[in-house]
Amino acid sequence: MVQLFNANTIGESYAEQMQKEHSGSKWGTTGARYSGAQLLEFLSGRQDIKTVLDFGAGKGTLGEYITSRLPRIEWTNYDPGMPEYDRIPTKQFDCVVSTDMLEHVEPDALESVLDVLSGLSRFVLYSDIACFPTGKVFGDGPYIGQDLHLIIKDPAWWREKFQSLTDLQELSYAHTEKLSKGVMKKRCILVHERA
Repeated sequence: MVQLFNANTIGESYAEQMQKEHSGSKWGTTGARYSGAQLLEFLSGRQDIKTVLDFGAGKGTLGEYITSRLPRIEWTNYDPGMPEYDRIPTKQFDCVVSTDMLEHVEPDALESVLDVLSGLSRFVLYSDIACFPTGKVFGDGPYIGQDLHLIIKDPAWWREKFQSLTDLQELSYAHTEKLSKGVMKKRCILVHERA
């Protein structure tokens, strides 16, 4: 049974704030740039994956990138910050992808969101998580003055957090580090498969 978002998984005022952040900005357009090539390689090797849900799709650039190269993939976008994608699906997908999304989740809702991701995934959960501050803060709303990345944790912390998903087992784990404009930008890439 797929769990749906409720008041405990995303606050209404936070959803409104995400819509404001997406509106008229480049926020939500980097999926293909940061995760495209690696995800394409993964999906190319998995003929059993025919349906993909991009959970936290932003403006949908990752789906455009993947489906233009792998037309066999039926791609669905979900993002509570984008009115055209803000209806959460109620069915399972062969693969659920979350790229540059989990660090934006309200900290109190993280475990609920991980349960939702697990419930939506039939076979694979693919997560690419930014582990560094954006340098941009919320201008208003419930998190005024806080970095847009509400959860800034080390890759090892994320790996441990995912161990709570008892029905999924880790298939692969990687982390990267890149110095950019004086900031060490770490990323955590986790792939889990249904046990």
